[in-house]
Amino acid sequence: MEHRSRPAALALAAATLLASGCQRADGATSLGAAAQRPLEPAATPARLSAPERLRFAPRIVATGSLKAHQAAPLAFRVAGTLRKIDVKRGQGVTEGALLGALDADLAEAAVRQAEAGLAAARAQTRLAQDAWERMSRIRKEDGISEAQLVQAESQRDLAQAQILSAEAQLQQARAILSHHFIRAPFAGLVTRVPDGVGLTVASGSPVFALESTRTLTLETSLTQEEAAEVRPGARVTVLVPATGARTAEGTVRVVVPSVDAATNRVPVEVAVPNADGRFLPHAFARALFPAGAERDALRVPAAALAQRDGAYSIWIAAADGRARRLAVRLLDEAGDSAVVDPGAAWPAGARVIDTPPLGLADGAPVVEVASQ
Repeated sequence: MEHRSRPAALALAAATLLASGCQRADGATSLGAAAQRPLEPAATPARLSAPERLRFAPRIVATGSLKAHQAAPLAFRVAGTLRKIDVKRGQGVTEGALLGALDADLAEAAVRQAEAGLAAARAQTRLAQDAWERMSRIRKEDGISEAQLVQAESQRDLAQAQILSAEAQLQQARAILSHHFIRAPFAGLVTRVPDGVGLTVASGSPVFALESTRTLTLETSLTQEEAAEVRPGARVTVLVPATGARTAEGTVRVVVPSVDAATNRVPVEVAVPNADGRFLPHAFARALFPAGAERDALRVPAAALAQRDGAYSIWIAAADGRARRLAVRLLDEAGDSAVVDPGAAWPAGARVIDTPPLGLADGAPVVEVASQ
């Protein structure tokens, strides 16, 4: 019995050693695989919120700059020395108000001289008329020759022509005098004045500038598809994000029936009433054009919006806790919130990342933090 059990014991020992070697080999393989597996990136902390569902009448959003409806650089039409500045920069003026004047002593003297010349021409005409009338009566009695009467008549006509010449000289002198003064061609706001009196001013060199601010013009553009939905006379909401100034009384003035070759967009002008001065010329503004019937939309924090190449998107934390960029159409923006159309069903369980951290990548894990 002892002789028969030794081979069995030897076989058992060999099997044990073989199993032990296999386990060590499997362990080494598992450690190597673990060393090669990339580490999971740390989760990015972010504030999350659920979007608010609502019904919204869509509007087309466009941006542009507010410009004065009328604007003019103003210059003297003659050269001279600046004698008077009657306004200050930023002052509102009425049409015809005096802005500034040049030294006009010589021009005023020329006007007085032309007035005197006209008075002399009129006196000469009265004398010539009287002489012609007397000569006519004498001619009827054959007291003078026909040639003498013709000469008297010619003297009268010459005197009348001298009146016309004197009147033209006076008109010219008064025009030259008026060129020594600059008056407001329309009611508006003075945006430029000279540094001071005593300056030598060149003819045609702008020294004042005036802008009409009671009505401004928002110059913007729309895509061809958007422009097809907009008509002149349509009401437009205009707002300035920097100041919060807002009005719903904007009116589409012009939809240019042509596409700008540089931008492939349709130029549009919007009249913006500004009687109270809430809007500033040259400010960046946003226009909201009406564009169709009500639709389902989402209200999200405005800080969640991202813009690239004219397209909008928001970052969301999907149900699996990973960040995703979701393309949306911006329908409205006011204050700290924005209304967007995701274009498809909202992903189940997804929440909006209120302020996406810099460098956030698609698919990165996100962990919620409490709002401060």
